[in-house]
Amino acid sequence: MNALKSLGRLVWGSRDAPEQFKLPSGVLYEITPGAKVSRRCLYKDAELCIRRTNVQHQYQLVAQRVVEEGEAALLEEEDEDDDERAFLIGVEIAFSGTTFEGTYGFKWTDIAGPADTEYEYIVDANASTMVMREAFALAVARCAWERKANRPYSEAPADEVQEMLARVEDDQLELMLSNVKIDDADLVKAAEYEAEAKAEFEQQAAAAAAVEKEANSGAGLPTEPSTMADGEIIVSVLGSLYLFDAQTTDFVETCEEVALTVVKIDKYTYWMNVASNDRNYSSQVVEPEMNAVFNHDYRSFIWNYFDANKKAYSFSIIPTDSAHYDALHQGMTRAAYETLNKEPWSKVSEASQEYMLDAYEEDVEMLPAPDSWSVHSESDNDSDSEDEESEDELGKSIRHAPVPANVKTSKREDEHEDEYISDAGESEDESESDKSDDDENDGSEYESDGQDGGNSSDGAINSKLAVGYKHGRSFVVRGSRIGVFKHTDDDKIAFDTTISHVDDTRGNRFTPSSVMLHEEDSALVLMNSERPHELYKMDLEYGKVVEEWKVHEDVPTVTVAPNSKYSQMTGDKTLVGLSHNMLYRIDPRIGGDNLIVQSENQSYTTKSHFTAAATTESGAIAVGSGKGEIRLFDRLGVRAKTTLPALGEPIIGIDVTSDGRYVVATCKTYLLLIDTKLPDDSAGKTGFQKPFPAAQKPAPRRLQLKPEHVVYMGAPIAFTPAKFNQSPEGNHSEKTIVTSSGPFVITWNLRRALGKGRGDAYQIKQYPDMVVADNFRFGQDRSIVVTLPNDVQSVRRSQLAKPTRSSLMLPSSSRNDASIVNAPY
Repeated sequence: MNALKSLGRLVWGSRDAPEQFKLPSGVLYEITPGAKVSRRCLYKDAELCIRRTNVQHQYQLVAQRVVEEGEAALLEEEDEDDDERAFLIGVEIAFSGTTFEGTYGFKWTDIAGPADTEYEYIVDANASTMVMREAFALAVARCAWERKANRPYSEAPADEVQEMLARVEDDQLELMLSNVKIDDADLVKAAEYEAEAKAEFEQQAAAAAAVEKEANSGAGLPTEPSTMADGEIIVSVLGSLYLFDAQTTDFVETCEEVALTVVKIDKYTYWMNVASNDRNYSSQVVEPEMNAVFNHDYRSFIWNYFDANKKAYSFSIIPTDSAHYDALHQGMTRAAYETLNKEPWSKVSEASQEYMLDAYEEDVEMLPAPDSWSVHSESDNDSDSEDEESEDELGKSIRHAPVPANVKTSKREDEHEDEYISDAGESEDESESDKSDDDENDGSEYESDGQDGGNSSDGAINSKLAVGYKHGRSFVVRGSRIGVFKHTDDDKIAFDTTISHVDDTRGNRFTPSSVMLHEEDSALVLMNSERPHELYKMDLEYGKVVEEWKVHEDVPTVTVAPNSKYSQMTGDKTLVGLSHNMLYRIDPRIGGDNLIVQSENQSYTTKSHFTAAATTESGAIAVGSGKGEIRLFDRLGVRAKTTLPALGEPIIGIDVTSDGRYVVATCKTYLLLIDTKLPDDSAGKTGFQKPFPAAQKPAPRRLQLKPEHVVYMGAPIAFTPAKFNQSPEGNHSEKTIVTSSGPFVITWNLRRALGKGRGDAYQIKQYPDMVVADNFRFGQDRSIVVTLPNDVQSVRRSQLAKPTRSSLMLPSSSRNDASIVNAPY
């Protein structure tokens, strides 16, 4: 016992500094009894370390892939971004020693994962001494104790340490500590380690003390509210308050005990107050811009607060116990629901209440991803060589359409006569040279005349984007013009032509409010917000509207979608239409003033406020509404098989994977990712095919930016409609989600986002202007088309970075390697 305590003082230092402990080399295994492959190697070489989280007294055990020289480029080519696994440290993980083939290591479970799955880290004996291994084990044990006691281990008195060891109730913690065996010889070696680290520990302690002193003095806090909202108290909890420090990137304790109170000041209007005996910290209306995040494992609630100048802050409260946490979770969910839906929480069914409570949990457990999505499965290897072969075959069969008379082009017409579209993927030899070649070889500069230059006289800016399926083209709406951009064979984009004006068949000019490619990319279906009962077909060969479709004089169309996920690649003439309360098929071949197929429409008498629709490869339809509801239809002409409750925020966009397994719905401040697979269904059916049992609604996953990252971004979140990458090959080929907010493009790795507690598995890139639209280039997720108000760019997904202070606070003039079209048509 004395030896254990002595080593603890030596290696832990005067302040808690678990980041000092790491094992530099070893092999990480995943062990799943009963699986086809019970022992699977995740990383053949990995570093194991302890990472402090932003939540006080909470730490993670992190295994990071060690990438050797030359492997980085290979991993990028294989689209492999699974570079680390993180596990919340607690007594629940049963961390203990183990051996494999005579080599020492550690094993543990994952709080957030399946109970029957274990992880093993087999230490490289040549890289780690026995003292290092034992010190690491002790550090893990102490992190577990801090989570259990919710206070620093260094502050525990000797008699309490003795009591912890002698009378601890947690068998796992007792096992962890008793397995750490240190003799006097080892203490000598540990003392040598202390001499080397002492100076660094003391420096960290001084810095931490200064930060804590500054936080406690009120520095960095928003201005104290002059008044606090007053009304009926819905919930009141006690806890410790923390404020995110953008300089240290940590949550710093601001007050040991505060009261967080949710009050109802009017019907369906709620405010949240945070105050202590000495100070009022915040008083704000309960609304989506709070960007609220609950995490049951960490027992924390994090949110954003914006002051009168719109400066962003991120607060966190850790309630005193689980009862206070649950009360806060339910009270805030109720307040958010009633605020957005304008109806009592008491009228919501118990199953729907559970669905909504799950939606606000960051660590909600979803069904496991398909078995084919293993870390090293072929479906994850988006190899360039395969893209080259398939895309070359496509390109050789397609020629440029003749350039119409009213189209402005960057090339002479005779240059197009024998040109073939080449849309091949990037070759291995080109990957290393792209960074140096982008700026001078992107072919982006185009000198347009005064009419179509960057500073258009009508003040129009880019507004809509349609990415082509077949011809390697993207179309961007700019006022009453449409720019055509060509995807090059090195994942860049180049200006091609301009359709100089958009007129209806009567010669009336208009600005398209929506565009969708149609009939093998030979046409665009346009919508005019001023004439919602009509659609317009633009023939892209001639660059003008050739047909005007009067859908129905009494049915204003809100949006349209293809009949199936990839029907735009075919000659299919029909499409799916959506009004505020009706879903129907539109067939232009019917003619006349009613193009709705009567046998294939479904209307709702209530005000459903439909806003968005998307289709699967089989033609099933997902529909979102302004109330936040999601309906899943297996076909047109029938009522929805499944209706998922509204969280309250309007759905502004929706997309679905080819097989219908996953739906992503876009709200202003978050994305909602839903697994539609029915639980315990042996046939693998989804909610499109069969209703969910009332008590088994799918657990939704809210994908949102972490509140502390919003502090760096400096503005409230406003997402653009999120999209999955697309590929007609099927077999779970969708791997990534893309969206944007303000000047930031954001992608989520789908497989990692499905993991419990991994809603923050996103990467980000900042632009010098607001992003108005974005989407993946068709057939892969390697490059993203980004539309800015006066610019169109193509960026590689590998150029997006993990969200950090540096990646979120880039100067507006900073430009990474991207293909740029800098002269708007």
